[in-house]
Amino acid sequence: MSRHVLGVVVRLLLTFAVPIVVFALLLDPWRETEASTISTILGNLGVTGASHAFGYQILVLPAASAPFLATISPSCSALAAILAFASISLFLVRGDVVRRFLAFLAAATIVVVCNMIRIGLSVYVGIKTDAGGLTVFHDWVGTGFGLLYVLGGFTVYLWVLLPSNRTLLSEYQRARANGGAGRAS
Repeated sequence: MSRHVLGVVVRLLLTFAVPIVVFALLLDPWRETEASTISTILGNLGVTGASHAFGYQILVLPAASAPFLATISPSCSALAAILAFASISLFLVRGDVVRRFLAFLAAATIVVVCNMIRIGLSVYVGIKTDAGGLTVFHDWVGTGFGLLYVLGGFTVYLWVLLPSNRTLLSEYQRARANGGAGRAS
C-alpha cells in the first residue's frame, strides 16, 4: 500500500471514528444543554407549560391532559450533524483552514438553530395537545424539517467552502494568459 493510499485510509478512518468517540463523550451534556436552552427560550417567549428541564428532559404541562416529560433522544440532538461537519472539515476536506472553519461554523449554526426550532415546536405542540400530539408532530414534521436543515447546512457548507465561479474564471484566465492552460491543436 502506497503512502498516499495509506494517508487516505487514515483520514477516512479518522473522519468516522472521531465523531463516534466525541459523540459518546458529549452526548448527555449536549442534550442537557439543548433541553435547558429550549425550556429557557420557551419561558422567555411567554410559553407556559414547558419552562423546566430535568437533565435532557423537558417537563411539558398541557392544559387538557396529563403532564409528561419530553426526552431529547440521541437522534433528536444536533450533536451528530455538527460532529459530522467538524470531522469532514478536519480530516476529509483539504484547503484553507480558515475557509474550512467558516464553512463548518455556517453549517453548524444552521443545524443548531433549526434543531432548536424543531424541538421547540415539538414541545409547543405537546403543550397544546398531549404526548401523542408531540410524538406525531416530531415523527413527521420534525423528521422532514430535520432532513431539510441538514441538507441546507450542507449546501451552505459547500457554498462557503468552494471558490466562486468568478474566482475560478479569473484563475483560468490568468493560467491561460501565462500559457498554463491546455490549447487545442
